[in-house]
Amino acid sequence: MNGKKVLVIGLGQIGYSNAEYMTMKGLTVDGYDISEKAVQRALDDQVIRKRASNFAGYDYYIICISTHRPEDMFQPYLDGLFDIARQLSYEGKQGALVGIDSTITRGTSEKVLEMLRHKMHVVHVPHRFYINEKHDHGVRQTRVIGGCEPCCIDKARQFYGDLLDIPLHPVESVEVAELCKIVENSYRFMEIAFAEELKMFCDRSGINFADLRSAINTKWNIKVLEPRDGIGGHCLPKDSQMFLNLSKSLLETSIIDAAKKVDEEYRSHIGHPVPPGKVPSMQQLH
Repeated sequence: MNGKKVLVIGLGQIGYSNAEYMTMKGLTVDGYDISEKAVQRALDDQVIRKRASNFAGYDYYIICISTHRPEDMFQPYLDGLFDIARQLSYEGKQGALVGIDSTITRGTSEKVLEMLRHKMHVVHVPHRFYINEKHDHGVRQTRVIGGCEPCCIDKARQFYGDLLDIPLHPVESVEVAELCKIVENSYRFMEIAFAEELKMFCDRSGINFADLRSAINTKWNIKVLEPRDGIGGHCLPKDSQMFLNLSKSLLETSIIDAAKKVDEEYRSHIGHPVPPGKVPSMQQLH
């Protein structure tokens, strides 16, 4: 690395896992988070070298902050990301790489590049991580990558591909990368909502749902999921809302909108309505 340094911004599950992986690869990794508890955990576990007091002097900035409202995890919120971009515009190192791992909506990467006045290279590499299957679906799995400019992609290939040894799937535009994660999770949301709808139908029709599901899933190209406590976690509700917000200006109807209504009805059906800001049980792959 010739003395090059990495700053992981945001030390929640994704940031912590990134820092842990990069440290294991022998990189010099520091961390930053507004949560003192998250920083201390990373320090205690030795996944970061030290707490960053500012953003000056780093060669790679990996942004892993949450992009939901602090008071409501189901609603997208990008102000924190833009606050970081403003700080980087003053303190960030000229020519450094800014990798946005956080889930973002269309147009966000270009706005960050504009805020930085292209003094740094900006790419979006949407995170994919499943904590229950870290060996197969941890940090080192195929990742989509999109850059604002060709030079941004070149810089990112050196870091994510050559240094971190992460398999990359480049896309033509950064907008495709931005859409990738929110569409993946919108599709997952729709799959779970259908299972919830089918379960309600069975319950109200006197049909054994488990028996019906087992029979349907004998077909080679069908896999009806198992509904649980409602669609939760940090990603699916927020990411599907990002896609729904984009589609409303282009489409008159949306299956995702219907899926959200089904999930709300299902949670009432099983007696587990979710108050605003609360997160029901995890039921997705990141």
